[in-house]
Amino acid sequence: MNLFKTITNRYKMIFICLLSSMIFLQGCFSTETKNIEDYKYAVIYTDMFEKAVIHLYNEKGKFLSKHKTKYRGMPLGAFMERPIHMNNKVYYANPQSKHNTNEFILELNKSNLQIKEIPNEDDIAPTVWTVDEEFAYMSGGDLTSSELAKTNIATGKQVASTELKGQAIHMIEHSDKLYVLTFIHSNPDDIYGIINVINKKDLSLIETIKINDMMYSSDMELVDNDLFLVKTSDGKDNQSNELIKINLKNKKIEKITLPFKSLSDMHVHKDHIFITQGDIQREPTEKKIAKLHLNSSKIDVFTTEIENYVSYIHEDQFITSDGTKIQIYNLDNFKKEKEFKLEGDESLFTSFFIND
Repeated sequence: MNLFKTITNRYKMIFICLLSSMIFLQGCFSTETKNIEDYKYAVIYTDMFEKAVIHLYNEKGKFLSKHKTKYRGMPLGAFMERPIHMNNKVYYANPQSKHNTNEFILELNKSNLQIKEIPNEDDIAPTVWTVDEEFAYMSGGDLTSSELAKTNIATGKQVASTELKGQAIHMIEHSDKLYVLTFIHSNPDDIYGIINVINKKDLSLIETIKINDMMYSSDMELVDNDLFLVKTSDGKDNQSNELIKINLKNKKIEKITLPFKSLSDMHVHKDHIFITQGDIQREPTEKKIAKLHLNSSKIDVFTTEIENYVSYIHEDQFITSDGTKIQIYNLDNFKKEKEFKLEGDESLFTSFFIND
């Protein structure tokens, strides 16, 4: 019981952190912003009591302007800091503001920073979400179960909902299916993950795939018929250096051992997956990057000069930030090509995104 209590308390702490980061993201944008310059990078700052701000920079790293918003957040943790991009829109979640929960995700127009709410009718404060061309899918819950809702983006009308077993941590969509990763904590001696394969049309459950000895994953990506999971910690809450590969056709599960722990984000680019090193509490790491060659399973390791709190692969470059600067690296040899310092703010750095 003590172990279960420890796990429960830890996940309460992490869950607050996860919520907090979403709050940051919602706090970045306001309809009062006008005369948006031709910016390349948007950097987001927030805290619990002051209104969040967004700083804009051009392609050369020149600071352009600072835009206040009407939203606030809590300066804790990090979760799904990279937003979902589609059709010049950015999708974020905002499960809680101050002491209030919010039953919607946000759609940001990168051209003018205007936002709109995409709601659900099931009182879900989303911590996990994804979108396709027509619908938004939102999930949230506790350690035992998670609600999942489907909303039409254009009309804001919810069209389906269901309940999943376990705590939802990640969700991705592809073709006519959703893949939702949940974790089962009912037995503290046997904590494991489940891939819920779901029909996007009516949210019916098609099948589940069990992943043993796993308490947390910081990222999930689909490459053809293979689903890759970062195994951040095992079932006993020990740091892991494993990447889990699941063949969705034959259900074969393969473990790929990486040369470092504190695994964070994945970036899929051509025939490679880049895995960053990072800590959920933003403790210092060795700043490693693993480059997994999908055709040969060869692994190259590189090191960046700064922590990779938020990173992207964009136009064949690795673009990363630790909140004090943005650095750009060559993808082939990870030589630094450019960097620029950020102006900073009284509030805390949360994330950044790239304006195509």
